Amino acid sequence: MNALASPTVRQPISLGGAGGFGIVPVNEISIAVRTEQLRAVFRQLPISFAVNLVNAALTAIVLSTIGAPRASLVWFSLVALVTAVRWVLWRRYRRSGSGSEHDLLWSRLAVCGSVLAGSCWGFGGMLLFPLVPTSGQIFLTFVIGGMCAGTVVLNASHLPTLLAFLLSASLPMAVRFFAEGTTADSALGAMIVVFATALSLAAAHLNQFFTESMRLRFELNEANIRLQAEISEHRATEAALRQAQKLEAVGQLTGGIAHDFNNLLTVVIGNLALASGRASENSNILPLLQSASRAAERGVALIQRLLAFARKQRLDARSVDLGALVGGIEELLQRTVGPAINLEISTDADLAPAHVDANQVELAILNLAINARDAMPVGGTLRISLCNQRTDRSSPTELTPGNYVIVAISDTGTGMDEATLAQVFDPFFTTKEVGSGSGLGLPMVQGFAGQSGGAVRIRSKPGLGTTVELWLPQAVEPPLGTSGDRTSRLPVPQGTATVLLCDDDHDGRRFVGELLKSSGYLVREASSAGAAFRILEDRAEVDLLIVDYAMPGINGLEIIREAWHRHPSLKTLLITGDTDAVSDGGAGVPLLRKPFGPAEFSQTVAEILAA
Repeated sequence: MNALASPTVRQPISLGGAGGFGIVPVNEISIAVRTEQLRAVFRQLPISFAVNLVNAALTAIVLSTIGAPRASLVWFSLVALVTAVRWVLWRRYRRSGSGSEHDLLWSRLAVCGSVLAGSCWGFGGMLLFPLVPTSGQIFLTFVIGGMCAGTVVLNASHLPTLLAFLLSASLPMAVRFFAEGTTADSALGAMIVVFATALSLAAAHLNQFFTESMRLRFELNEANIRLQAEISEHRATEAALRQAQKLEAVGQLTGGIAHDFNNLLTVVIGNLALASGRASENSNILPLLQSASRAAERGVALIQRLLAFARKQRLDARSVDLGALVGGIEELLQRTVGPAINLEISTDADLAPAHVDANQVELAILNLAINARDAMPVGGTLRISLCNQRTDRSSPTELTPGNYVIVAISDTGTGMDEATLAQVFDPFFTTKEVGSGSGLGLPMVQGFAGQSGGAVRIRSKPGLGTTVELWLPQAVEPPLGTSGDRTSRLPVPQGTATVLLCDDDHDGRRFVGELLKSSGYLVREASSAGAAFRILEDRAEVDLLIVDYAMPGINGLEIIREAWHRHPSLKTLLITGDTDAVSDGGAGVPLLRKPFGPAEFSQTVAEILAA
């Protein structure tokens, strides 16, 4: 009996192998259907072997008891031999790992096996027919007819195999009846031909139903996979949109408050620095001033983290040798993580330079190292590895195609579950105790990476540690060093210049004026643009114009342009705490961002006057 197959396929396939449906292109669906039809045949061959052997054994027993024992035994042996050959074929198919590229060969072998099995019944029945009495002939005819009818249902999945058995089992008996020449025998032969034709048509109909069902399953599966991909993409888009909305909300909040906070912190930090310098002999007051200064500096750091998350910080991107940078802060990192944690650093020999802000990279690595330290309270290993990588399918989706440098920081700490991992980049989210973290470390790193044209990817499992990959764009020019090359500090001139200071904020103007006077400059103050222009029109000798950006009715950049129109050689300095102050059109205007300390301000003024 041929392989059993049913119109319902229980094991889905893919073109790449068994085990599940894959996305099947429309032009390959027919190939996939044929592959599954063939698999259905071979999948049911063991049942076919059993049916053939059992039916042949019962037939041989019946025929041997009524007149043809030796011929029945020879015929059964032949059936058993054919079954053994087909069993070997089935084993070879199972071990070969079926694939569509070999379908034609296995299909031909399956048809050959079906022809041999059908011929055993057809030609065997034709030879046994005259050796048995009428009762045996009737029995043999019914058995062969039943085998032919059964194969229509059992082999509906693969029409060539079905027809091979049906025709080779039925037509020899029809020829045998036609050869007798009698009217009754000819009628029996004609009936067998009609029976075989009807079964063939029924088989073709069932095979068509099976084929269309399989084709529909593949098409539905392909549509389902596309739908799942679209749903996943939609969810990812929604998540990205929510993150972008959070980013925009924090950005708007940060942009709105950064200017005011920077102005306040400039006055606070500057006055504390001045007070600390004047109270150096009073040991009771100095610690209090220093403590207040440290608190103010933490406020500056918090504002900078918010700006980094909102991607509004000012970056000084250039070509940086990250291997040298990490090597330069290795001692700092070891002191930061403590002696209980083993620090390992590995760098590719051909590591390319990255186009980044070196200071921000150091802060990002330090942030990640602190997080890793906190995840290993009893000690462990912190690994920092640097390597080159080109984008591929496994890269973060937000990256543009190109070459990147990956800074991977791995720890052997407690790790995070999926729920925690999904929130690590949310602003102010932290797993640390209250007061132990601001929840802006990872968001700051993500914001810096995104603003630099890179991305951050994090992997973690509870008990297996965490790995954070910082993808940074490669630079095309040679590295310039690991930290900003500072110009040599110029001596601050004493009382050799007149400075016009324009700021509508009384406290800010008073602080900056105090700094200028302490350096020996002659200071003229103006609280508005009109007052500044009047001083300039009085033809007072002004060497430097310092203007705050946020002025009522007119911004500082416009004041400088108007001042240049009147006095082209006038030197200027724009000070601002607004992160978006000079987004464009500020070329050629020296800029000092708030908050700044006395030393930084004095050095900047000295450099501008000496230029």
